[in-house]
Amino acid sequence: MSMDVTGRVLVGVDDLSGTAPAVEAALAEARRAGCGLSLVHAFASPPAFGPSPWLNAYAAALPEARDLLERQAARLRGAHDGLDVDTRVVVGHPAPALIEASRTARLTVVGCRGVGGFTELLLGSVSAQVAAHTHSPVLVIRPPGHGRPAADAPVLIGVDAAPAGAEVVEAAFEHAHARGVELVAVHCWASTDAPGGDPCGEHDPSAPEVAAQLLLDGALAAARHRYPQVRVVRRLIRTTATGSALVRESAEAGLVVVGSRGHAGAAGVLLNSVSQALLHHAHCPVAVIR
Repeated sequence: MSMDVTGRVLVGVDDLSGTAPAVEAALAEARRAGCGLSLVHAFASPPAFGPSPWLNAYAAALPEARDLLERQAARLRGAHDGLDVDTRVVVGHPAPALIEASRTARLTVVGCRGVGGFTELLLGSVSAQVAAHTHSPVLVIRPPGHGRPAADAPVLIGVDAAPAGAEVVEAAFEHAHARGVELVAVHCWASTDAPGGDPCGEHDPSAPEVAAQLLLDGALAAARHRYPQVRVVRRLIRTTATGSALVRESAEAGLVVVGSRGHAGAAGVLLNSVSQALLHHAHCPVAVIR
């Protein structure tokens, strides 16, 4: 089913009984951006065959789902004057439906439920598929009971040397500016990062850290010029376990911003692994930038 959600914030709704954290987050993003909000619920495909009571129950459940979703939209309209919110019920699996709809969306928002008995793995199968394959930026919201970041919690970004990192840095500044919070920019480095053929820093022990600082400053420079209002906290962490370090840092953040995929070479592999670590383990919502 084709959906036109051009320029809107799109949110997947799997709980029709109330306003889920993902809907609340999508609402906040739509209000910040001054754009419309689309609530999308995916309804399982009808059975190809079976006893007539099953088919009758299915036929009755579909309009009920539409009604419950519209009631949720009506509650949002009633609580927020002038809010442009619409609803879409699609038949099929939620992940493909959201991925297809995201082609024209400004942002796609999904919640997550965790995986089986592994409570430390926060990303459910639908969220994982959407985060990996959607066409728009994605915001992945943590499940209820996982804690809600403070309103003034900073935006966190991990900075590396990947060429496409400039888009992620720009998005992190945009998010920090829209929220009125500071940006914490982290670069993880190791002694092997030293330039100029001195891998261990034997001639100048401070060379690797100086190089790391220069890399971080250079990566932030253009966006800092465009967003002078955003206060930036620069942080160097000496480690090769970048994903684990950023997961720890996310405990104090309101949002962590990551890239969507790796690039050619070792740096690309690192970026992809870091993004995966944060999507599964971060303590706060994660924005995946395309």
